[in-house]
Amino acid sequence: MEEILSLFKEINVLGIPLDTLSAALLIIIFAFLLRKLFARLIVRNFDRAAKRATVTFDELLLRSVEGPVQLIIIGIGFYIARIILSAHLQSQEKMLNQGFQLYFLFVICFLIYRSTDLLVFYLQKLVKRTRTELDDLLLPYFKKLVQIILVVLVIIKIAEILLGISIAALFGLLGGMGLTLGLVFKDIVANWFGCGVIYLDNLFRVGDWVSLDDGKLIDADVEEIGLRSTIFRNFDKTVSIVPNGIIANAVVKNWSRMFKRRIKYSFKIDGVAAAKMNQVLKGIRKILADDADVHQEFHMVNFREIEGNSRIIRLYYFTKTTVWAEHEQVRENVNLKILKLFEKLSISRLAYTVVDLSDDRPHDFTQSVDKNVN
Repeated sequence: MEEILSLFKEINVLGIPLDTLSAALLIIIFAFLLRKLFARLIVRNFDRAAKRATVTFDELLLRSVEGPVQLIIIGIGFYIARIILSAHLQSQEKMLNQGFQLYFLFVICFLIYRSTDLLVFYLQKLVKRTRTELDDLLLPYFKKLVQIILVVLVIIKIAEILLGISIAALFGLLGGMGLTLGLVFKDIVANWFGCGVIYLDNLFRVGDWVSLDDGKLIDADVEEIGLRSTIFRNFDKTVSIVPNGIIANAVVKNWSRMFKRRIKYSFKIDGVAAAKMNQVLKGIRKILADDADVHQEFHMVNFREIEGNSRIIRLYYFTKTTVWAEHEQVRENVNLKILKLFEKLSISRLAYTVVDLSDDRPHDFTQSVDKNVN
C-alpha cells in the first residue's frame, strides 16, 4: 500500500503529482454526484406539486433555486479542487481568480433572474390590496426590468474583468448612451410618464366618459389604459388611440364623475294670461319638487321672456342619476307630467323653440357611476 502511495507521489501529470491531481478530481466528481442528488430531490418535489392545481410559494422557491444551487455545488467543488492544486497553479492564479469571480457572479445573477417569478408571485398578492390600477399595469414590466438590469450588470462585470475598464468609465459611457437614447425615444418616455399621471392623479378609469380639450380632441368612453397610449371608444363605435403624453398635457373633463346630471331647456306657450301663467309655473315647480328622481339641491322654473304673443318658460334641474339611459327616462317622465298639467289647465297652444342641450351630448354610457367621486 505504501509503495502504491509513493508511486502516486512520484508520478507527475502536467507537473502535478498524481495523488494531488486525484484528490482534486475526486472532489469534482463528488460535487457532480451531490448536484445529481439535489436534482433528484427537487424533481420529487415537482412531481408532488404537479398533482395540485395551484402553485405555492414554496414550490416557486424550489423552482427558482434548483438551477443556481446545482451550479453553486459544482462551483464549490472546482474551488476546493483549485485550493488543492494552488501550489502548482501559481502562474495561472490571476486568471483563475477572475474566472471564479465571473462564475459566481453569473450564478448569483442567475439566482436572482430565476427568482423574479417568486417576486412577481409575492407582488401580485400585494397589489391586490391596493386601490390603484397602476401597479397592476406595471407588474408584468417589472419582471422584465429586473432581468434586463441583471444582464447589464453581468456584461459590465465581464467588461471590467476581461477588458480592464473601470466601472466608473463604463457608467459614464452608459450615461452618455442613455442621454442619447433618451433624446431619441423622448416621446416614448413622455408617454410612460403620462401613464403615471393618469393613474396618480386619478384622471379617469376604464369605462369613464371623458372629454379632452372640451371635446376637440376626444369625447368618448375609456376602453383601455396602456403604458404608451389610451384607447377610447367613440359614440359611433370607432376607436381612437391617444398617446398618454398628449393626455397628460390636455384639459380632461370626466363626465362620469358627475354626482348629478343637468337638464336645461325652454319652451313657449301662446296666449296665456298672467293668472294661468302663475298656475303653470307653480305646477311645474311642484312636479320637480315631488319627483324622487330629480335632485332637490337646486332646480329652477322661470318665466323668462315675452316674445310677441308667446311666453317663454325655462326649466333648469338635475337628475340624481348620471347614467345616460336613466337620465333620459327621468326627463321623459317630467315632460309627461308637464303635458298632463297643460291638459288639466286647458293649455293647448304650445309653440316650438330651440332647445338648449349644451350639456346633453349623444351617449350610450350605461355603466354605474361611483357616487362618492365628485
